[in-house]
Amino acid sequence: MNGTHETKKYAADKIALLGLLIVAILIARLIIASRSAIVLSEPIKLNYAGLSVSLPTGNGWQSEKRWKYRENAFTLSSFFDSGSGRVTGLTSCRYLLATTPATSDMLFKEKTSAVGGAIADTGQTWTDKLTINWVHIKKPKAMFEMFFGTTRLPNNRQLDIEVYQAMGNADLAGRLFKHITESLKFEDNHLLEAGSEIIAEVKRKGLDSFLGSHFDKEPQNGAPLDNQSRENFFLIKDAAGRIIGFAMDVFVAAAVLQSPDFSQDAQPDIQAASFYYIRGRYDRQQVTFFQGRNNLDEFAWTSETSRTSGRSGAEIVLDKAGTMTVRKFGLKADEDKNYRLGSAAIPDILADLTFTQMLDSSHKKILVDIIDAEGAIIPAVISRIEGQQPTAAEEAAYVFKVELLDGQGFSEQVYLDSQRRVSKRLLQQENIYTIERSSAENVLKQFPKRADFILRKKMLEQNQPQY
Repeated sequence: MNGTHETKKYAADKIALLGLLIVAILIARLIIASRSAIVLSEPIKLNYAGLSVSLPTGNGWQSEKRWKYRENAFTLSSFFDSGSGRVTGLTSCRYLLATTPATSDMLFKEKTSAVGGAIADTGQTWTDKLTINWVHIKKPKAMFEMFFGTTRLPNNRQLDIEVYQAMGNADLAGRLFKHITESLKFEDNHLLEAGSEIIAEVKRKGLDSFLGSHFDKEPQNGAPLDNQSRENFFLIKDAAGRIIGFAMDVFVAAAVLQSPDFSQDAQPDIQAASFYYIRGRYDRQQVTFFQGRNNLDEFAWTSETSRTSGRSGAEIVLDKAGTMTVRKFGLKADEDKNYRLGSAAIPDILADLTFTQMLDSSHKKILVDIIDAEGAIIPAVISRIEGQQPTAAEEAAYVFKVELLDGQGFSEQVYLDSQRRVSKRLLQQENIYTIERSSAENVLKQFPKRADFILRKKMLEQNQPQY
């Protein structure tokens, strides 16, 4: 009897253990299923782009759920943490402000080479307004899956979507990519269209038409065309009203450009130079030299920036085919970058022309891409402020607000006088700075050690950075 009892008890224990094992397996499957379930965030909107998208969230996926500006693009990402501190999944969307000359097939080959993988499949997927070309990349002898998709947007913008999966789960990676592309929403960007119209009109009229009577196409009083010029001088003050620096720019009408980068079409052209200096504990100065076609179809722009940490610079060339090449020197010398600019892009040294053209149009608010002297493309919202009456001391007839969209929170208020020249700027950065129109004599009095630049002895000779 005792033997029979022990046998039954042993059998019952085995059944119980088997039951626990089955329950554990079911729980594990439920956990795996829940962890692999794809839950998307609410649409994450990129301001002033007409674009929104949802990325995976929860169940191990983490995201800041906001777009970040970096290297002429806005990026949104989400990553999967398996719990061991190891990232085994990544999804990202990248909104490029200017496309590269590369085709989709070229981009696919570059991505495949970069990860050391092989193309498993290619195809297309469609949303209500977009066609996305995609590639599935596998890495031989490794648990690695990647889906990469790209689509061209209006105004030479581009959207790239990437999904990485380091656990060898091609089905999960594919479903992630599908859900993300299906969440895409894109609307026409009317502010960007308005900005394109303004810049197109600036180009149609010609740069010289905005720079005053000094730049009439016929010589004035017998003076040769290439001797005509205009200069602007400004003093820079801090929040306490102390003078901490100055800025100046010079524009010269030139019958023939000397740069070998340009085609040899004969037409009036513009040369310009700019210089600013900030004194104090962290001295900083920048000198730039610009030369471009009167219709801005081609230009070359060099800059040199000096700071306490050293010198750096850039060379920016827009060729007749519409490709802008950026080459950097000095502190962070990167490889050359090539961009296809959108129709709303304009170099910073000429950006003030948008104010004048807005006054001659019905547009009160526009979006443009401002190219700075180091090759950064920064979208900016420009709004005309009406109903604000400047004081007599401000000598301003028109007021504009400029908001940079690179995430740093910088903005400025710009005052134009009755001649449509900038008379003052209020810059909101880490602190508030005032830039006020002045004269060469006043600037020279405050900064006698910068006389060579103030008197233009070096500015228009600075056509190449000296490294």
